[in-house]
Amino acid sequence: MTPEPVVEARGLTRAFEDRVAVAGLDLTLRRGRVLGVLGPNGSGKSTTVRLLTGLLRPTAGTAHLFGEPVTPESAPRLRTRVGVQTEASLYVRLTVAENLRTWGRLHGLGGTATERRIGEVLEVVGLGDRRDTPVGSLSKGLRQKAKIARALLHEPELLFLDEPTAGLDPASALDVLDHLAKLRAAGDTTVVLCTHQLHGLEDLCDDVVMLERGRVVAAGEVGELLARHWPERDHVIRLQDRAVAERVVARLRAEGVAVGDVRTDDPSLHDLYFRLLGEES
Repeated sequence: MTPEPVVEARGLTRAFEDRVAVAGLDLTLRRGRVLGVLGPNGSGKSTTVRLLTGLLRPTAGTAHLFGEPVTPESAPRLRTRVGVQTEASLYVRLTVAENLRTWGRLHGLGGTATERRIGEVLEVVGLGDRRDTPVGSLSKGLRQKAKIARALLHEPELLFLDEPTAGLDPASALDVLDHLAKLRAAGDTTVVLCTHQLHGLEDLCDDVVMLERGRVVAAGEVGELLARHWPERDHVIRLQDRAVAERVVARLRAEGVAVGDVRTDDPSLHDLYFRLLGEES
C-alpha cells in the first residue's frame, strides 16, 4: 500500500481584500522527501506555510498533515509534530539556550532530553559558543541560526524552513545544508523548503512547487519536470571532456550534420526556475 502523505493540499486558496495570496494549490508530499516551494518574494511561499500549519485559515480548499485535516481544533496538536523556521521572533532578553529551553518545555521535552538536544542543534548550526549569549546581542545571521536550531530541537517529523540560508555566512550555510542532507538520507524527516535562492539547495529537493503571485506555475518531481521541459535530453551525446566535446561538434558540423543545443552540463532546477519564473535566483 502507498503510505499516507505527510502533507496534502487540494485547491488550497487564501484571498485577502486586495489580492489572492495563494490560488488553488494542489500538492502531495510523502515521508522522507524534500519539497521545494520556490518563487520570488511575494509569490505566496510564507502564506502557504501558514495555511499548511493551521496558522492561517484558507478561503477555500483543504490541507492535511499526517492524513488528518488541518482545522482550528486539530492544528495545535498537529503542530507538536512539526518544526517551523520562519521570521517569528525569539525572546531577545533571553540567551540562546534559554530560548531553546522554553521551546523544549512547550513541546513537552524533559530536562535531560532538552539539554542534550540543545547541545546537538547548536553544534549543527555553529552556535555552540553562543549558547549563553542574549539573543538581542546577536547579528541577523546568528539569529537565523538560532531560529533553525529552535525548529530542529524537538526532532520533528515534518520540518518547514523559510529561506534557511538567508543571512548566513558560507561556512554556516554549508553546515545547515549538510544537516539537511543527512536528514534526507535518513528518510525519517519530511522537509518543506521555501526559498527563492536556490544556490546549494537545489540538490536537496525531490519535488517542487513553483509559485508566481500566488499561482502554481509548475509542480511535480524534479526529474520529471526537467524531462518535460527539456525532452531533448533523451536524444543527446554526453561527453565528459569539454575539449573533446568541442572537437566532436566541430567535426559533425563540418560534415553537414545539424547539431542542436550545445551545453556544458545538464539542465538543473536553477535552469527550470529561470525559464519558468524569469529571474535569476
